[in-house]
Amino acid sequence: MRISATQRVTHYLGAAVFLFVVFVGVIVLQGAVHGALRNAGVPGGLSLLISGAAVFGGVVGGFGLFRAWLAFDTRRAEDERDRLGLPVGPCCIVWRGEDGAEMPWSLAQPIRVHFPKIARRFGVEGVAVVEFDIAPEGQVKNIHCIDVWPAPIFYDAARAALKDARFVVRPGERPRFGPSYRMPFVFRIQGAARVTDRGRLARRGARPKSPGFKPS
Repeated sequence: MRISATQRVTHYLGAAVFLFVVFVGVIVLQGAVHGALRNAGVPGGLSLLISGAAVFGGVVGGFGLFRAWLAFDTRRAEDERDRLGLPVGPCCIVWRGEDGAEMPWSLAQPIRVHFPKIARRFGVEGVAVVEFDIAPEGQVKNIHCIDVWPAPIFYDAARAALKDARFVVRPGERPRFGPSYRMPFVFRIQGAARVTDRGRLARRGARPKSPGFKPS
């Protein structure tokens, strides 16, 4: 299963909204100051000069506060990145689906998987291979991690999505209850690849490839 996120659109949209708010705020503030000065008897030219200077000072001060907040937010995000064990710089993955028999179940409806925000912010892609059982009613149970890279937060996102998922039997299939199933969750930024893996029958005896990771 491929989970895509886009940084560029979000970045440009946020910048456009911010600039629009600043533009409207400048117009409203200058009009209010100019009107107040005119009501106080200040000549038109002088009131425009004073209101323009006041608005300019407000904009400069506002941008200074914004830069300070941005620096603080960046430091906080970097601390969170280090705590979660994410790479320092952007990284991408190349994933190829495994060969094997497809599972006799299909999703009753698309599941919502949330791309970890901190990973998306720093341009970090990831993958989590999850193994689970399916109850006769289609609910998922006994979820555990087979492999995850580069940090456990990708497994947490996959596990949270599977907990609310529901499967139905494919037409013409008669599943046996007991075998475990395995599904990869591939987290991509700006969707450079297409993954069509919908789940596989798990091989018995498989062991997690990340011995230092303890799933929650």
